[in-house]
Amino acid sequence: MASHRKAYIIDIAILVIVAIILAITMAFSRAIEFALGLSYYKTVDVTAGDTGEGDGFVSDDGQLKVNFIDVGQGDCTIIQLPDGKAMIIDAGKGNKSVKASIDNFIDENFDESFKYFDYAILTHPDDDHCGSWAYVLNKYPARVCYRPNVEATKDYTDPAGSLPKKKETAAYRDAVKAMYKQIDGEPNTVYITDPKSDEQTIVGEDNSYTFTFYSPLSEVYTDWNDYSPIMILSYKGFNFAISGDAEKTNESEFAEKVKSARTDGVTDKYDIFTDSYTVNLIKCGHHGSRTSTSQAYIDAITTPEGAQQAYYIISCGEGNSYKHPHKETLNRLKDMGVPDDNVLRTDILGTITISVRMDANGNYNLFYGNVAKKSVLTYNKIGNIDLTWPLVAWVGYAVLVIVVALHAAGLKFFGGGSDGGRGKRR
Repeated sequence: MASHRKAYIIDIAILVIVAIILAITMAFSRAIEFALGLSYYKTVDVTAGDTGEGDGFVSDDGQLKVNFIDVGQGDCTIIQLPDGKAMIIDAGKGNKSVKASIDNFIDENFDESFKYFDYAILTHPDDDHCGSWAYVLNKYPARVCYRPNVEATKDYTDPAGSLPKKKETAAYRDAVKAMYKQIDGEPNTVYITDPKSDEQTIVGEDNSYTFTFYSPLSEVYTDWNDYSPIMILSYKGFNFAISGDAEKTNESEFAEKVKSARTDGVTDKYDIFTDSYTVNLIKCGHHGSRTSTSQAYIDAITTPEGAQQAYYIISCGEGNSYKHPHKETLNRLKDMGVPDDNVLRTDILGTITISVRMDANGNYNLFYGNVAKKSVLTYNKIGNIDLTWPLVAWVGYAVLVIVVALHAAGLKFFGGGSDGGRGKRR
């Protein structure tokens, strides 16, 4: 009898312990559902409502547009800021087709009064980013420029003086010269990218947006790509992570800086990257190379849920010899649960425009092209029933209770009655 009572106590203890464990897991339901494959994100089109003009959207005026220009195997991003200012980041290679692509975009999206860029950011000195830089800035000079911490030395005296590392190519020399081009006889401003400097945050005139540099964090790198800054553009609660060809070295330095900011007790601009911070768009580094857009970098700037919902932009040329984007990068995104529709490539789609615009109801939405896109949490089902973790967990627990009850009943049945299982002799 004592052994049976002990068995009952063990059964009850097991039920209590399992119930406590399941209750604790309820706080992590979403993560468990993703890990078990119970749920995933599905990208759907969301209409913005009818304005009476037939297009379902209000005016573009005062909204943000981030345009990833199709320049083949290279990078060029043109941003139309909500206060009417314009920014260009890189300008692809120096061939005719790239120059034509940039010219055509400007002609189609800016009026005749457009004469200059307010901001121009050259991420690093490689030709596929700076090749057409001089061509563009000689036509449309920039009021404020940001350049790499690399000295141009091709038969040229760099206005920045002696810098820790030097690059001797005509393309980079011409790019640097173009950044110092005056506007209407007035000198412009040129900064060397340095996230420790106060000038490395751009704030909109109406304070509605910020554009902040967070890397590179070292003065010298062995790879030119690592001079590329990691930048965050924020507007109306939407965050865009943009970089040039930043490699894992740059990304890991940034990730470590974010990690330490969460615990060092020092207040600085890296404090925004809390455990709950999310981004809505990540421009994949180095054209989708396996050496960029590392898991550590993604984890530093967004939550697992945010990573699944974000857009991933890959700027690369069709059939390029580098085989960008690499399968490792695409597989990493797939393993994270990113929907295929959220991976946007210029080699497939051409120029890609992501915007933050107000719908007819006064709400701001993230748009890809002319359609608002949202990632909707979707569950696997049995019939019409969603397989959520609470449902699966507590149904499983109910089964366990039944099993334990049957076990207890079996003990009682096989153990006999109140005489302790000895039975009566006849």
